[in-house]
Amino acid sequence: MGENNIEILRKLSHIHAKYDLYSENQIKGNVRESIIEDIKLIPRLKYLANYYDTYFDEYQKIIEENWNNNTFKGDSIARSTDLPFIGSDVLESGTANYLFVFKGSLQSIEKLSMTVLSCFWIFNSTLQYQNIFNKYWPSQNYNLLLENLGITPEIARKSYVTDFARIPNNKGTRDTNKCKALLLDEIEVLKPNLVVLVGSEPRNAFINELDRNPDKFIAVPFSLKGVPKKTQEDGPLMYEKLRSRYLK
Repeated sequence: MGENNIEILRKLSHIHAKYDLYSENQIKGNVRESIIEDIKLIPRLKYLANYYDTYFDEYQKIIEENWNNNTFKGDSIARSTDLPFIGSDVLESGTANYLFVFKGSLQSIEKLSMTVLSCFWIFNSTLQYQNIFNKYWPSQNYNLLLENLGITPEIARKSYVTDFARIPNNKGTRDTNKCKALLLDEIEVLKPNLVVLVGSEPRNAFINELDRNPDKFIAVPFSLKGVPKKTQEDGPLMYEKLRSRYLK
């Protein structure tokens, strides 16, 4: 790994350990399914698998034996223990052009996935990886999301992708203040040009930043299905506005 790679890895692993994001089983690979084991077999994603192998080692050193004791309740409210995706250009340069924030998922804690399977954003087609999608997330939802957001492999390489609802309180529900503080720490490290808040919860958490700094923060819906009529009407223009903000 280059110097920038190591520096980002250390900073992010320290931040994530500070907030107790992952359980001992997740970090040590004692889960039913692991996206890291899956992508080790994909040459263009080997860099990401190597990054996380080293990240897991660093995380364990920091956390020592003080493992996370708070867990999310298994309910219908989105939460996340998914890993963030970090593009190859971000590791090389030390900064991200884009930082995408999703709400969370309903992924089982027995599976270690990656936010919206964004590791596959670097590919023009994911047909050959359907066996992996079948483990974690339906590909039809993935494809529509990429179309709406206007994601290309070039954008993916310059992006960091994560979830908002990553920290539970002692009642098993999300700790909104800590979730936002964690994201602000990641933003400080990665210095993105544009922070894309996907869905209502990330948008609401950063409503002040959207108002004060619209050049850096932008919000779009996660989907146009199952949302209020106004979002259905405004959504296409919001997606178009986002797509116009990507660097040419």
